Amino acid sequence: MTQTDTSNSIAIGLMFTASALLCGSVTAEEISALDSALDNAKAPPAAYIEAASKPLEKPKRQLRPSQAAEDYRQRIEDMEAEYGAYGAGIDEQLMGLASALQRSGNHEEAISEYRRAMLINRVNEGLYSLNQVPMIERMIESQIALNRWEEANDNHEYLFWLHAKNYGEKDPRMLPIINQLSSWHLQAYIDEKGATLFEHLINATNMYALAVDIISQNFGANDLRLVEALRGLKATNYYLATYSGEPQEAIVINASFAGSGNASPERRAQLDHYRMNSFSSGKTAITKIMDVYRKNPASPPAASAKAKVELGDWYMMFNKWHSARETYGEAYQALWDNGATNQEIEEIFGRPAALPTLPLLDEDREALANSYVTVSYDVTAFGKARNIQILSARPESKVSIRSRVRNVLKRAKFRPRFENGEPVETTGIVQRFVFD
Repeated sequence: MTQTDTSNSIAIGLMFTASALLCGSVTAEEISALDSALDNAKAPPAAYIEAASKPLEKPKRQLRPSQAAEDYRQRIEDMEAEYGAYGAGIDEQLMGLASALQRSGNHEEAISEYRRAMLINRVNEGLYSLNQVPMIERMIESQIALNRWEEANDNHEYLFWLHAKNYGEKDPRMLPIINQLSSWHLQAYIDEKGATLFEHLINATNMYALAVDIISQNFGANDLRLVEALRGLKATNYYLATYSGEPQEAIVINASFAGSGNASPERRAQLDHYRMNSFSSGKTAITKIMDVYRKNPASPPAASAKAKVELGDWYMMFNKWHSARETYGEAYQALWDNGATNQEIEEIFGRPAALPTLPLLDEDREALANSYVTVSYDVTAFGKARNIQILSARPESKVSIRSRVRNVLKRAKFRPRFENGEPVETTGIVQRFVFD
């Protein structure tokens, strides 16, 4: 869905940082056949180890092969004849073959060739070789293209495990993969991908918390790199607070990726604990962002004051109007005191802002394609939409989308417009919701 404003439009944008895709948590299992190689350490996801450890089999060719793929196959056959099936360097040729297959849309065979490349790499360079990383990442791309969310999730978990084996779980070099995995889980929850949604939230929360711990321990409590991880925690705590159960009965793919009805009591208790503390945890994360900006001399101008606006938004989203009003007033004054420009203040307080966004993402996009609703409404000084009027809609016979937009606006929360440090009513907002 896209939104096109016509006049006095609301700046609608998700306030949280989240990038990537997918789902859940995989419990580590001991793989007896690999005990000696793993040194009794935590094993990577069982489903992935099983697939990656199968004997090499040349996959059946699918679709019309490209010339590039055929050239790679010929080189691979020549190298196998000279060096054997596990010869050094064959993995690089398999990577080229798999990439060519992937580009042509042959994702099934591409996945098989990436697996072959991984196994050969492990034989020649060891179980923990980081040269497997690009193979795994490209395999994930094909699994996503085939909607194999659990397999893609296993590979994301395997990437984390692989880096942890090389660096140690709390090494600063883990930060990029932690960010990748946490973003994956958070986006999976938003997009409702995978078997069990609440597992995304638990895992994303744990990953962001781990990033905060690593940065604090290695770079100090006021390092600016903390801000991104803390905003991730703010996002997961918002979604934990608004979590209302799984959208449908989860299908159990394997025991390590259990559905909500089969989740362990410990995992359910953890979810309940996180949800119960979601407001205070999110508030703590925002307060820490303010502290980091205030105490770090390299912070952008007025950054702490802008973070205080986030705190006001947090209060507003949790229906704490009086705290929100007080915090907004302090932030408004702090922006002036800390050198914010008139334009910056106008962007924040010059018009109402929906918090965190108008939740129209659960609509049937195919049914709504090429539809739009133009609506007029007011936003009170208390951040509520009033006097909602549907001005036009296409198609006119689509009563459901008009009523849905009206209902969404009735439930929405807004940061009100401010004048001279005081919240004021805004009338005559006209906005068009366009469904692509």
